[in-house]
Amino acid sequence: MGFSLSWVAVAPEVEQALIGRLGLKAGTETSELAEFDLSAARLRGWYLLVADHTDALVDEQFLKELSCHGRVIAAMVEEHVMFSSAEEWSNGERVWGVIHVSDAGLYHIGVEGSLPEAYGSIHQKQFDKQEKDGGKDAGVDHIIDIPLDLAAAITGYRHDREGPTFQEQEAAHALPDAKQRPIDGASCDRGLDKRASMWYQQQQAAKPGFFGRLFGKG
Repeated sequence: MGFSLSWVAVAPEVEQALIGRLGLKAGTETSELAEFDLSAARLRGWYLLVADHTDALVDEQFLKELSCHGRVIAAMVEEHVMFSSAEEWSNGERVWGVIHVSDAGLYHIGVEGSLPEAYGSIHQKQFDKQEKDGGKDAGVDHIIDIPLDLAAAITGYRHDREGPTFQEQEAAHALPDAKQRPIDGASCDRGLDKRASMWYQQQQAAKPGFFGRLFGKG
């Protein structure tokens, strides 16, 4: 089936702002995987929230607001179209961002901002794996792991690896609406497949902005 989710990890001083913003309330179920619509867990130094089958947690305005309270890391993955992204926010500003859109080219990778030190070795490792497995003829996309591995290097969380115990969460308030996040001056539907596709389709005419500037050729 493939993973389709977004997640946000916030520093301790941001935790209550996140809980309050969404009106989070813990449910009764727990799991070793983030299998609920909303799943929360505590990492070392982070409070993690994962939203299944939605890109709501990487909404730009949402992250901007949260980061006014402290450090925020966010990521998303849509394996049906081999799309991934990771970004860090602080003081209401995006510090860095990394994106991979396979439709823009198997080796596509876009970056912005002051990247963490770990980026260089992660980038090289995945490019080497891609070449070793046959490059463009490999039948596998290792480049999608670059943003996800970078986010994991900071927070310790990867959506496809064993991790902390997750607790089901219920949100009293609506999740951020991804349609509010501008892509080349247009609005996207909430479906991850369509959103990733529109990012690619609009790359040539993209206006200044994070995702617009990241569609360089890898």
